[in-house]
Amino acid sequence: MACADKKPDLTGNTPLTINDFNKVFKAVSLPVSISDSNINRFTDTLIIGRKALAQFVPDSVVEDIIGIKDNKALLHPIIRIEKEEEYYLLLNVSHPKKQEIAVVVFSKKNKFLDYKVITEFNEENQSSKMYGKNLNINREPSFLVEENKLAEDNTLTYEKKGWAYTDSSFRLIYFDSNKKPETKKILNPLDTMSMNYTFSGDYARDAKNFISIRDYNTANKYQFFLHFEKKEGSCIGELKGLLTFTKNQATYSEKGDPCIIHFTIQGNVINIKEDGNCGNHRNMTCYFNDSYDKKRKPKKKK
Repeated sequence: MACADKKPDLTGNTPLTINDFNKVFKAVSLPVSISDSNINRFTDTLIIGRKALAQFVPDSVVEDIIGIKDNKALLHPIIRIEKEEEYYLLLNVSHPKKQEIAVVVFSKKNKFLDYKVITEFNEENQSSKMYGKNLNINREPSFLVEENKLAEDNTLTYEKKGWAYTDSSFRLIYFDSNKKPETKKILNPLDTMSMNYTFSGDYARDAKNFISIRDYNTANKYQFFLHFEKKEGSCIGELKGLLTFTKNQATYSEKGDPCIIHFTIQGNVINIKEDGNCGNHRNMTCYFNDSYDKKRKPKKKK
């Protein structure tokens, strides 16, 4: 056998070039749809050792994808996605009773950029008529995980989560679900912080629809926590950030986040207006648009 035909050592016990590593991932054209019923068709039987993966990505990433204690887990190549500025390697982490899909992103100069364990397929749900899950990858690419479950009374529940590599990291760009959330207490991270500035305080309709505004480092700068539950709790939104007020107006806008929200305070009422794509902070069937009345500050005990 000629040297050029020699298969790369994927155990990681010997040095491996990134080009040889990439060749074991089959390049595909998008879109692609992967499910529990066809994942084995996409997955190569080759086994990639932890030490091989560790030659190209940080140890902490390797540990998250396939932990050193996961001695029954095996790592297989799935596909490679080539784009103009980066490329994506999809890995199958095969456990005894489930298969996970991890995505690792590299620049065209083979620099590691980011990763995401996108989803998992459980063996118990395979080929079930009552359950279905798909990973749909479009041409951008974005990675949409769609999960559907049919109850015994024929009630269908669904959840859709879309991820994309943008602004140097994987971000949740889409979320939609009709699952009824579990009843649980809302933890307000700003609850005990100081409220000495003009607009600081709690503005609320009830315990599940409110915005808490607290002092920050200067008199016109505030931190806030906004939470709402609409449509009988089936649509939830939550956002935490900083605001700088000019007179009675402020705008939430962060680099890398397409969400923009305008805040206006008139008297004891705060008006909230969404302007931009805030789907990564709420369900897709409702918006942050609302208004809340300011609650009276509790009197200090003497």
